[in-house]
Amino acid sequence: MSSPEEIGKAIQKRRRAQKITQKEFAQRLGKSERTIQKYESGEILMKIDVVKQIANELNIPWQELLSSEDTNISDDNTTSEYPACEFNTMSDVINALFAITELTDFSFELTNTKPPESPEWTAGISVNGKGSGKYDADFCLFMESWIEKQHMLQAGRITQEKFDSWKADMLAYYKDTHLDR
Repeated sequence: MSSPEEIGKAIQKRRRAQKITQKEFAQRLGKSERTIQKYESGEILMKIDVVKQIANELNIPWQELLSSEDTNISDDNTTSEYPACEFNTMSDVINALFAITELTDFSFELTNTKPPESPEWTAGISVNGKGSGKYDADFCLFMESWIEKQHMLQAGRITQEKFDSWKADMLAYYKDTHLDR
C-alpha cells in the first residue's frame, strides 16, 4: 500500500496528464481547491471511497492510485504524459473504442465489411468532416495532417525528431479542447 504522499503524487500526475486544473478538479468532485492541494501533497489521509471517487473522475481504476509503481507520466509535461491509456490487451483497445464512440462532440460512423459482400474484411470508425459533431472538421483536418506527416516520415522527407516535434505541437494545441460525453 502506498503512503498518502505517493497516492497524492499519483493523483496529481494523472490529473495533470489529463490537463485538468486543481480548480476544475475540485469543482468536479464538489471539493475545495485547497482540499485537492492537500490530497495531492499527502496532507490528508483519504478514505477508500474518496480514492474511488477521484479515480472515477480521472477515468482510471482506483487501484492505480494505490500502487506505488511509476505511472509512466513525466513531471515535466513532455509528450510521454499524453497516452491516457495503456494498451496491453485487446480488451484495452476495445474499451478505448467504446469510450471514443460515447463522445458527443464527434459524429462517428462505424463500418464493417466482409466477404462475400466485399473482397476485404475491414472494420473502422469514420468521422465526416462536415458532420454534426462539434469537432468533426478539426478531427478530419488533424487526420489529414497526420497522414501527410506519416508519409513524409516513411519516405525520409522528415526526421523522427521533426515528426515528434509536430506531434508535441499537435498535442499542445488541442490540450484545452474538452470533449463532452
